[in-house]
Amino acid sequence: MSAKLPSPAALAPVQVPTPKWWPFLRAALVLLTLWPVLLVFAPSVLQVPKYEVSGGQIVARSIASSTVIPAGTPVEAVTLHLSKTVGTAGAGYSAGRFASERGEVAVYGNDSRTGLLFGTRPPTFITPADPEGLLRAWRGGEAATFRPAPVPLTRQLWPLLFLLPALGVIVALFFWKPSVTYLLSGDTLIVKTRASTTTFPRQETRASLTSEPLGARLFGTGMPGYHTGSFATRSGNVQAAATSARPVQALLLEHGGKRYYLTPSDPAALAAWFGQG
Repeated sequence: MSAKLPSPAALAPVQVPTPKWWPFLRAALVLLTLWPVLLVFAPSVLQVPKYEVSGGQIVARSIASSTVIPAGTPVEAVTLHLSKTVGTAGAGYSAGRFASERGEVAVYGNDSRTGLLFGTRPPTFITPADPEGLLRAWRGGEAATFRPAPVPLTRQLWPLLFLLPALGVIVALFFWKPSVTYLLSGDTLIVKTRASTTTFPRQETRASLTSEPLGARLFGTGMPGYHTGSFATRSGNVQAAATSARPVQALLLEHGGKRYYLTPSDPAALAAWFGQG
């Protein structure tokens, strides 16, 4: 039987305005994704940790804090086994509060376990590349700045390999433009998303209309203008290929033992087309 074809305008997905909050959320997600990368490079850019010797005292600095070691503070060269309590522990940069066999210590160093332990409260552990030079300048009232020994760049960068999946998030948020397309080819509806292509033969597909919104996302993607994957609705789970989670009316298709949730501009026209089968 010849079926009356819906117009191209009826097949066009419902257009949903981008919420005003979406750019801010997108920027926040990218910042959270890039934060571990920034932590790798920030110490080198800010040149921390560092130890500023002046006027008989030492100021140890990290990215987030600093501490003053007064003149005459007891000091000894030690090797400690450190376990981070609060702060950052990584190749080339370790700072924060760490547990050790000497109790809790404030660490301003690289990942070396050998350094100078000062009798402040709490004790301060630093790892200058030239500990003897630092102590000489400190005790002699000189002014100088010291830093830990540099760590090979390869040791600093290898953790970034674990962040490669995060690059996919950034690409998806800024460069990847998701889309849903509904096309008719003969007696078949073709539904395309960025991740899949599904065909619905008219003679083998049941169509109905629903005003139910998409509920919780079980698996897939849910963002303004793009909802794909498995979602819950009040009447059961569906496979969504939709541009709106709360359309005025949506098209439900039953095919191959699954239910699909679509949001064409005129779902009634497309349902009528399937009904002619």
